[in-house]
Amino acid sequence: MFRSRWAVAAVACVTVAALVSSCGSSDSSVAAGQGEVDTNTTLSVGWTVAVSTLDPHMATTELASFRFGLNNIYDRLFSVDYEGKAHGMLATDWTYSDAGTQLVLTLREDASFRDGTPLDARVVKSNLDRARTLESPIVKRSLSAISDVTASEPYEVTVNLTTPTDQLPYILAGVAGVMMNPTLFENGDPGNSADGSGAYSIESWVPGEKLTLVRDRNDYWDAAAAKPARIEYAGIPDFQAFTNAVAGGQIDIGQFQPGNVAAVKGRPGLVTVPVDSGVGMEISINRNVKPLDDLRVRQALNHAIDRNTITEALYPGSRVRWQFVPEGLPGFDKNLEEIFPYDPKKAKALLAEAGYPNGIDLGEVAVSSSTTPGLADVVQKQFAESGIRFEPRVLESLEVYSQFASGRYPLMVGFSSYGISFAAGLNLRSGPNQNPAGLTPEYETLIAAVTDSRRTEEERTASKVKLNTYLTQEAWGIPIEWTTYSWVMSDKVGNFSAELDYATTWGPVDMRYLTITK
Repeated sequence: MFRSRWAVAAVACVTVAALVSSCGSSDSSVAAGQGEVDTNTTLSVGWTVAVSTLDPHMATTELASFRFGLNNIYDRLFSVDYEGKAHGMLATDWTYSDAGTQLVLTLREDASFRDGTPLDARVVKSNLDRARTLESPIVKRSLSAISDVTASEPYEVTVNLTTPTDQLPYILAGVAGVMMNPTLFENGDPGNSADGSGAYSIESWVPGEKLTLVRDRNDYWDAAAAKPARIEYAGIPDFQAFTNAVAGGQIDIGQFQPGNVAAVKGRPGLVTVPVDSGVGMEISINRNVKPLDDLRVRQALNHAIDRNTITEALYPGSRVRWQFVPEGLPGFDKNLEEIFPYDPKKAKALLAEAGYPNGIDLGEVAVSSSTTPGLADVVQKQFAESGIRFEPRVLESLEVYSQFASGRYPLMVGFSSYGISFAAGLNLRSGPNQNPAGLTPEYETLIAAVTDSRRTEEERTASKVKLNTYLTQEAWGIPIEWTTYSWVMSDKVGNFSAELDYATTWGPVDMRYLTITK
């Protein structure tokens, strides 16, 4: 049995704000605005990527859709804390059957929609049935373990599973767990309008550019949340324009890449909070393409990368990445650190052993447009020292994954994430949307052990280490760095810290408790 930590988290957030409200610095682990909270003001949030649909079930990227306002409009069944553990939001209690094939959720009874419709078991069933059956880019596949959903009591939902899995609370902490008023998707247009149980509704929306929300209810169940009267989300893909907006006060809070924060750091009126995340740069490998089907070649690619130099030069303050789990989260193994040290001679020897004494030509390699400027050039030069040659092909950041999944490219340079959980992240990255090489029997055996809800937490954690070890030793990718993002914000912004929900997995993306002071 599990109980919701939502109320505890809310109290803790407010308490932290009170403790540090008399402090202030230009560089801190916690930001809290000075003075009285202004409940009649606007909080402006900047991102480099905006969304083109408001339908959570049709999200093309989990992270972008979740953070661009949907988490203020809608409530979800679960959330994930900064330690990577799931806790309830709309679900106050949840229990697995002994066989692990049934999950019973108990819902809070004080959440409702604006038309008075209670957010009860029937609403949850309607949403989950739509989410798991609607043809969609990512959500349907994430819920493939669900065979049936029933409203067993007015505020109790029974989810039947095809296989024992502990991942559902994590999956339902993302866009798959967002709850809409069923009338919206039965009779309306969820792609261009919204109807949630949150404190905010849409004032205006320009697809791919801007979303403005207005607080329009005073009966929201979470009294500690939703303090600003309005929240504006702006998508500003140009870095200079983004920087100018933050520096000029048009944006109250925004996330900066490590190498870019110097442009605004230390400016009067701004606070910088560094946050270690489970997101970073990786070169994905298509193991179906020769010669990358040879482990020795994949190992050579790993030895050809100078991760330390790249991280220090392009991602200052970030952590070098040797494996698929960041330190501090379940599955990390310190014995895997520096498993493939930079060694061009060894890389050449491995290529020669694999039958390529003169090196290899990989042709065009896919590079995400959101990749840090200069990274592809550095990788190209470092690879060349080991006899590995390629030409970068820059693709739009949302297109690059599907292009790589088609099998057209041998490598893809771009961001990858630990995920909302290790298994959920792997489910996305190893699935058909991002992995043209498919799975192996070893992987399938290990992932089943990782997610089997009948096993103890200690047993599942041990299996996470084994799976992480398998992926790392088999060189399924070329991890480069775990990004420490700098969040830059007005010194009037309160309640932001490195311990917000999702901080160590996706990065802090749920800003429900942020405030602006007068």
